[in-house]
Amino acid sequence: MAKRRITHDPDQFVNAADDRRRLQVAVQTALPTNVHVLARNFARSSASSYWLLMLDQPGGQRPAFLTLRIADHTLWLTNHDQLTVTWEAGNFTAVQQTLRNQLTPPILRRYSYQLSTADIITLRLILHLEQHQLIWLVQLSPVIARAYKNQRLDLHADFPSAKLLLGNMNNSSLQLVPVTQPVFQERLGKYFGRNLLFSQFTSHKLLRLLPTNQWIRPLLRELPPTPNLEQQLAAAYGTDFVRIYVEAIRQQARLATVTAGRR
Repeated sequence: MAKRRITHDPDQFVNAADDRRRLQVAVQTALPTNVHVLARNFARSSASSYWLLMLDQPGGQRPAFLTLRIADHTLWLTNHDQLTVTWEAGNFTAVQQTLRNQLTPPILRRYSYQLSTADIITLRLILHLEQHQLIWLVQLSPVIARAYKNQRLDLHADFPSAKLLLGNMNNSSLQLVPVTQPVFQERLGKYFGRNLLFSQFTSHKLLRLLPTNQWIRPLLRELPPTPNLEQQLAAAYGTDFVRIYVEAIRQQARLATVTAGRR
């Protein structure tokens, strides 16, 4: 089972600005010369942090990326696409040395990933939908939902079979549209496992998948543009898929108009 978040001795690690600065220095000084930090985020209630690393590639190839997790407890996801480093919270010297030992060329090759054109258009769609207050959700099994993060969610075994829904970002009981598109859902699972999406539980056994904007936006700036997005999405996922999300955007606009008129 995944270990629940723990409370740290404030003298050991308080997750304040100075702690984050010292951890960032430890990470940056441990990176190989061809790797740099593109984005990062820190957990509010624990000593966990996530780092999006970019690996420069020779010959003008698309860059590769790597998700690094530094934490003192086990992640509740299994089959995630992250390099995880365990540390004693507050021991910046030790974590720096651990990273130097871990970030070897074979490990970088093993955990790094490049994004295809299909990945790029999918990430752009996720951001586009968020602008219209729409997000993706999955319906968890009762066992996983009741256990919160004390029950592992397997991104290979559990996630692809979960019911996929497109819904309102601010109210998960509104406008839940079932969507069946296995290739798209598989990609969502990969992005979740790479911290490009983060999760929130709802009271309806749903897991809300929200874009990690501070990661996705700088990442997309490093990648080629994707003109004719709707046509490319139709080619990748089918015209029915496009029709569903376009109609969801229209319904969301109508809902917003009605809500505004009641004020």
